[in-house]
Amino acid sequence: MHKFRRTKYGLMVSFAALIAFGLTTGMASYKSVDIVMNGRVLTEGTYAGETVSQFLAQEGIHITDYDLVEPARTTLLQNDMKIVVQKAKRVIFKDDGRAPILVHTLASTVKEFFEQSNVHLSRYDKLNVSLDEKIKDGMNITITKMQTIIETRKESIPYVVERESSSQYPVGDDVVARAGDNGLMELTTRKNYVNGKLVRTRQSQKILLRPIKEIIDVGTAPQAPVMSRSDASLVANEVLTVVATAYSNPGGFTATGAPAGYGDVAVDPSIIPLGTKLYIPGYGYAVANDTGSAIQGYRIDLCFNSVSQAIDFGRQMVQVYILGQSS
Repeated sequence: MHKFRRTKYGLMVSFAALIAFGLTTGMASYKSVDIVMNGRVLTEGTYAGETVSQFLAQEGIHITDYDLVEPARTTLLQNDMKIVVQKAKRVIFKDDGRAPILVHTLASTVKEFFEQSNVHLSRYDKLNVSLDEKIKDGMNITITKMQTIIETRKESIPYVVERESSSQYPVGDDVVARAGDNGLMELTTRKNYVNGKLVRTRQSQKILLRPIKEIIDVGTAPQAPVMSRSDASLVANEVLTVVATAYSNPGGFTATGAPAGYGDVAVDPSIIPLGTKLYIPGYGYAVANDTGSAIQGYRIDLCFNSVSQAIDFGRQMVQVYILGQSS
């Protein structure tokens, strides 16, 4: 068996080998490095002479082109160096109804995100998140464009015509008591758009000039009596003084089944028999062809074509001429 004997020559050979090894491997001094990543501090060390980028990769820290690294990635490591790494966050951004896009950002808040992206919000825009909200990886940010378009135009307001009964004019005469005049209004239309699409329309109006109503006096005074050929031989056989009340019954019928209208008179058949032809000053020729429960004795009802005519006549004491054939 051979024993290994350590001699001074052996020690010298070993020390020389170590020196040679250090020279061939490029042995460098130890470097202490602080990594500040997204606010967290990690302290590491290395003997290698490498760049910031190589050191981070060695430490398992993956860096993308969107991330912030200070000092620059190509900077050589130095002892007591501080490396700041800020990882970019992914944001899904959608604006004005367009297709969403993926954005990598270093902004810390939504407001900073818009400033860095050169996105300007109008007072009508609507956000799905607050401007002060912190940016999170994978966050969705959506801008809904709200727009209001206001249109105004002026329109004429047609005047209305009111017809009033008047005993000052004979039947058939219509007299304009006051001429009408159109008014004027301003119409405002508000159209609301969401991302360029019309979603609501509202209209309002403001009266600038009110129209003036036209008033027409409709004559109700009877025309001068005109006798037909068949009635030419009729004479007044009797004259009665009665209380006459006006009424109107549009679409109605008399007691004899005829449509009710001007010239029909409701009577008490015991005083004036049905079918009797009459003449009433201020009313004209008429026929007794209607009755009524309230018509008793010397009372009659005179039929008019409209309520306004009936109101205008009201109730009066009149003379009734009972007509018959001349002898």
